Amino acid sequence: MRLAGSGTMLNAAGRGEECVAQVCALLDRTTEIKALQSLSSALKFELIERDHAETVVAFDANVLLRMSKHSKCDDIVDYLRSQFSGQLILPGQVIQEFWNNQFLGVDSISSAVQKKFKDLSDTIGDFDERFGDYSERFRKLIGEFDDEYGYIFDDNTARKTKLFVDLLLEKARVPFVSRSLIAASAEVRKRTKTPPGFKDGGDGDFFVWADLLLGLAELKKDGVAYRRVTLVTLDKKIDWSRGGIPHPILSAEVHAISGAEFETITLESLAKRLVG
Repeated sequence: MRLAGSGTMLNAAGRGEECVAQVCALLDRTTEIKALQSLSSALKFELIERDHAETVVAFDANVLLRMSKHSKCDDIVDYLRSQFSGQLILPGQVIQEFWNNQFLGVDSISSAVQKKFKDLSDTIGDFDERFGDYSERFRKLIGEFDDEYGYIFDDNTARKTKLFVDLLLEKARVPFVSRSLIAASAEVRKRTKTPPGFKDGGDGDFFVWADLLLGLAELKKDGVAYRRVTLVTLDKKIDWSRGGIPHPILSAEVHAISGAEFETITLESLAKRLVG
């Protein structure tokens, strides 16, 4: 039994290495992509409706940051948990991006206090300049409060964020490509303005993309059938999409690794598809 188990682990490791090799070859262009066909399709972008069972849905970091603010957050999570029959992928890089940038996207107790203080400060300033000294002292106190407690979410934001994260923990595949294997590709692609990420300063978007491609390769290797890959993102820069049409190179890479079609949609569009 132990030998059989070890063999199973070795086989799984071998399949994983094969998928990583496929992604590296694709990113480095040692695997052919049908870029011209993808460009032709993008010039007249039309996608037929697909069943959820044929769909892989992946989430960008900005969606993880903003999900708790959406009015239908609870309904979206409930649908994905109980009714969605497709596959979910959370690129590993997204977890890092979420934690590093969480204060830009969600309200903490500290940020709520700061908003209230600004209103109070503006009101005091309208009355008399003599209160200006108090405004400065309040501002210093708020800064100290933020340093000490800025990480604490308000209860509702924390609940909804954890609700979504727990869903992903339960149902999503979380792939990571070895960074050392693709670091050189990140540099070359940035220099040649290969999407995604050439409009940004760092390589975060590239690593999100590489992790997503690995997840797609793993699903294919595991025999999971799917015909559409949907990335839910709020990023509207042209290194991802233009007017809702994904960059042709991204579509070509998804097709090369999986044979599936690719689209990017907003969180609002996802909500309409799932819960109306």
